[in-house]
Amino acid sequence: MPQRQVAAWLVHLYTASGGVIGMFALYAAAEGQTRVAFLLLVVTMLIDGTDGILARRVNVRRALPNFDGSMVDNVIDVFTYVWIPVFIIWQQGLLPHPAWTIVPILSALYAYGQTNMKSEDAFFIGFPSYWNGIALYLYWLRPEPAIAVLMVLIPGILSFIPTRYLYPSKNPLWSKTNWILSLIWATLILYLLLQESPDRQLVLLSLLYPLFYMLSSFYVDRRLRLGKPLPNR
Repeated sequence: MPQRQVAAWLVHLYTASGGVIGMFALYAAAEGQTRVAFLLLVVTMLIDGTDGILARRVNVRRALPNFDGSMVDNVIDVFTYVWIPVFIIWQQGLLPHPAWTIVPILSALYAYGQTNMKSEDAFFIGFPSYWNGIALYLYWLRPEPAIAVLMVLIPGILSFIPTRYLYPSKNPLWSKTNWILSLIWATLILYLLLQESPDRQLVLLSLLYPLFYMLSSFYVDRRLRLGKPLPNR
């Protein structure tokens, strides 16, 4: 087997490892080991954020034209970004009624059903189904029922609105800033998950990166809609 094909299969195996780790996250969640489940989901996020870079570097589509790694990636993403977080939300009773989990389920299915979920100029279209993050903050903050409902209802609605969201691993716009902030965020999240009772102030501080991501995405989308040039990349 040519060296390039071996490298391509190794990249696909790396992608597939996210599904294996995700399954163990589900096992942990089912056993009530919620912090372990979230720790494993963070690992799957790191794999998801880097496997595309490796795939493009190896040029997997050319090396293995009959195998579509992006389809594998989508299957794993739905599993780790949607199904497992929704299961945790239900199991931990993080919403006032299980019926509210219909919101992330339907909005995620709509998002992944769109043929233009990712635009040609490398943006996500609609809220990118980051339900793992929402489940994590629901788990940590345990807000009042009305706030908890809003925490799933707002992103659920945003999933149906064709707004552009930054795609750091493909779109170079603010890519370095996003990568640096996301790595700092992931490090802080891992630290907090290792604590049985994490500092609430640090949990709130960790929200700064998701807030930056959302606001910068809205800013870019607004400029594009108005026909204005994008900020320096």
